[in-house]
Amino acid sequence: MMHPRDAAVVSFDCYGTLIDWQSGARAAIDSMPELAGVDREALVARRIEVELEVEHEYYRPYDEVLAISIQRTAADFGVDLSAESAQAFADSIANWPPFPDAGGFLRRLATVGTPLAILSNVTRTSLDVSVRKLGGDFDQCVTAEDVQSYKPDHDHWNALYESRAITADQQLHIGGSIAHDIRPASELGATTVWVRRAHEPIPDDVCPDLIVQSLAELGDYWRLFYTR
Repeated sequence: MMHPRDAAVVSFDCYGTLIDWQSGARAAIDSMPELAGVDREALVARRIEVELEVEHEYYRPYDEVLAISIQRTAADFGVDLSAESAQAFADSIANWPPFPDAGGFLRRLATVGTPLAILSNVTRTSLDVSVRKLGGDFDQCVTAEDVQSYKPDHDHWNALYESRAITADQQLHIGGSIAHDIRPASELGATTVWVRRAHEPIPDDVCPDLIVQSLAELGDYWRLFYTR
């Protein structure tokens, strides 16, 4: 398992790894009176599926993806959601909170001295808001807006490699999503850490180099590792 001090860059997914997008999105949905009578768990699960479908149609800014995904999902449940409510859901990204362990982990990791990057499917404006909340110091951010495509496509990674003049085997990538992050990073040959916050089933077709349940656990693992 690669240690951060041996990597040319340590990269992160942001939403689902550093920012708790699921609780943030759920809170926004809970605030919509039009959806009060809808099965909330079913709607939340379906919206995630719809978001992936929208991303794969063609590139749209992530704010538009969010608005379209909630409108289409509401329609699946028989609700004609207004454009204003859909936009309010998209705007809620500014309120999505960091995971409680994210800030402390980033401060600890910064002491190693390796450059830190974020590879994210959002717009640069939205990511800037979240980065300020995290209080981290990132050397580079690559967004879907920059590369005009969405993970799990490889464009984020290729942009990172080209800009830093590195190869995949020099990258340590930390992500909370198998589909969006761990699988594509593994395909390219990067070292991967899966932050398995929701205790999802471990797939048979991809093998992260390390699996942890939280960033706090990962920080403890590396502290023990590099002080032996």
